[in-house]
Amino acid sequence: MIPSHYACRLSVLSLSLAAAFSAQANDNSAIETIEVTGERQAYRGEFTHLQSPEAVLEFDAELIESTGLNGLTQILDMSASVSRQNSLGGLWDSFAIRGFFGDENVPSGYLVNGFNAGRGFSGPRDASGIERVEVLKGPKAALFGRGEPGGSINLVTKKPTFTSSSAFELTLGSRQNQRVEADVNTVLSDNLAGRFIGFYQQEDSFRDTIETQKQGITAAFAFEHNERSSWTYELEYAEQEIPFDRGIIALQGNFDFMPIERFLGEPGDGPTTTMVHGHQLQWQYDVNDVWQLSSALAFRQTELDSLSSDADVSPSRQKLYLDGQTLTRQHRSRAYDTDQYVARFELAGDIEAGGFKHHIIAGIDYDRFEFDRDYRVARAPALSTSPTNAQLYALNIHQPVYGQHTPPTPKPVVVRQQNQWATGMYIQDQISVSDSLQIRIGGRFDWLKQTTDDKIRNLSAEQSEQHFSPQLGLVYQLTDNWSLYSTYGEGYRLNFGTDHQGNGFEPNQSESVELGTKWSLIDNSLDITLAYFDSEQTNIIVADVQNPGFNTAIGEASSRGVELDIAGQLPGDAQIRFSYTYLDAQVEKDSIDTGLYVGIKAGDDLLNIPENAASLQLIKHYKIYDKNMSAGIGFQYVDKRLGQRGSDFYLPSYVVFNLFAEYEVNERWAIKAQVHNAFDRKHYTNSYTQMWVQPGEPRKIQLSTSYNF
Repeated sequence: MIPSHYACRLSVLSLSLAAAFSAQANDNSAIETIEVTGERQAYRGEFTHLQSPEAVLEFDAELIESTGLNGLTQILDMSASVSRQNSLGGLWDSFAIRGFFGDENVPSGYLVNGFNAGRGFSGPRDASGIERVEVLKGPKAALFGRGEPGGSINLVTKKPTFTSSSAFELTLGSRQNQRVEADVNTVLSDNLAGRFIGFYQQEDSFRDTIETQKQGITAAFAFEHNERSSWTYELEYAEQEIPFDRGIIALQGNFDFMPIERFLGEPGDGPTTTMVHGHQLQWQYDVNDVWQLSSALAFRQTELDSLSSDADVSPSRQKLYLDGQTLTRQHRSRAYDTDQYVARFELAGDIEAGGFKHHIIAGIDYDRFEFDRDYRVARAPALSTSPTNAQLYALNIHQPVYGQHTPPTPKPVVVRQQNQWATGMYIQDQISVSDSLQIRIGGRFDWLKQTTDDKIRNLSAEQSEQHFSPQLGLVYQLTDNWSLYSTYGEGYRLNFGTDHQGNGFEPNQSESVELGTKWSLIDNSLDITLAYFDSEQTNIIVADVQNPGFNTAIGEASSRGVELDIAGQLPGDAQIRFSYTYLDAQVEKDSIDTGLYVGIKAGDDLLNIPENAASLQLIKHYKIYDKNMSAGIGFQYVDKRLGQRGSDFYLPSYVVFNLFAEYEVNERWAIKAQVHNAFDRKHYTNSYTQMWVQPGEPRKIQLSTSYNF
């Protein structure tokens, strides 16, 4: 039964969709519609696959819907360049691109329509409302601003069109999976269109006692002021209930130590709740046939509230290390709130100067991020004091009895208000030296400010930085369908927190070099990219050996490797997405891990980063009795990965196969089926320590039916 407050929210969703459908049902026969042919993406420019000195892999809505994936993390699994990281018990999306993952204590950042909209604590991102996911590899700081050297993820949302349509889809699947999704596009006038997308999902887990529930809505309006001017407004709202789940224990590398179904938390803690609501307003204006102006404003608010009970990793408190059955647990609470404000103004176009054609992108942007954090922990006393099981908040992992001990009251560890401001100016010039040779020169200058108010220590700190990020690139087109490219770029981001003196950390900085070649084959319907990259990152947060309990920014790491991406159409009405990455990612300087306080040596592997990874999605389209049908297969291979820093604990490699098919009963009605992990292979996707290992999902079957009108 759905609680009353969710029923109210779903009623609002239903009324919104009904209103949109009602508007659509009005007589629009006399309306002269303006068809939206496309939207220019900020920071990107208008370059073909062969002209751009960078590697990009995209997953469009058709592929996402065919495979039955409805989460961002699962979609990113289709890129071998992206690997899963610590998701804090499933509370957010966390990933590394080309081996680098940023701050593991906060969600991985991503872009939405070019905005830094992935910051905050909105829970795992749902795929509803996403038109495509772009994996933009390599350093992007010269244009995007703050970023990792491995690359950025950009989500392009579904926009209204001036053709009325509606689609409803119902999905049922394994473990009581139930999902309903609606997409209503309506023409409101001759120059105004709206699109409303809503979803509701609830399901059990293969993990004992775990249930999840989420719902959300996106609403978008497109206003075509005239042939040169257009406005777009988008609203995002979503809520989720996600139990905190650190996974299983693989003591001393024994992955059969306990069943993958066993939950080691406390059901009485209740679910973690996350909420997000955001707004984006964009204006695009064609100054003339050559120059375009793009400006935008965005606001996004997120909240996370959580109680959790999970394994303590400290040897001085963990009784499991002694008897192999009694798990010492810690009790933690989190109340995180964020607000983000973004503004952007960009001008793009072409000029002739010095006998060359210049493709110019120039702009200014502003980003303010406010993070209010209240984090509390209750830990057991040291084993040397002979504590009782109640004091250890213990759980027998072989015969768990939930609710046996009263949870201890968490005490404040971090109560902090942290604000970041960033104002940047950027310019990029891609110069056509000849028909074959193009040179890209770009740079960005940022003014950064960060304030920290530590409410426990009664300390305030302020940090100001100025930073220039250059970008250089070269593209040489050997033939009409073959080009070579090289690029160099630098990146940076501010590190959260303060050192033992209350001062802000030095910004995290990186630099990267990339060499590659691209092909466009089969009448430009198949794109192939082969790339070699070499990146270094400095000022990574590590433990301060001289001041125990505090951190410092002295860590260094490197990542180098080779990638192959193949995407597009094959002969015989087939589609392919293939991705392979060989990666050598390692620590470059001795340090101490901030979480486990264990030594890390130069040459150690980076956490959760496989040396080899590959992914394939292959779809074939058929005609059966004049009806459209498609069938596909996908697989993901992930090599063994370091599962705990400062140790020889590795997660085993795995291969997972997926099957999917769709049959159009008629022009409006279609049915779909997907089988994830078809051979029911046991696998482990990521870990932080042998005490916190995330098992992958067993075989899952989904059946869907959709109706379009």
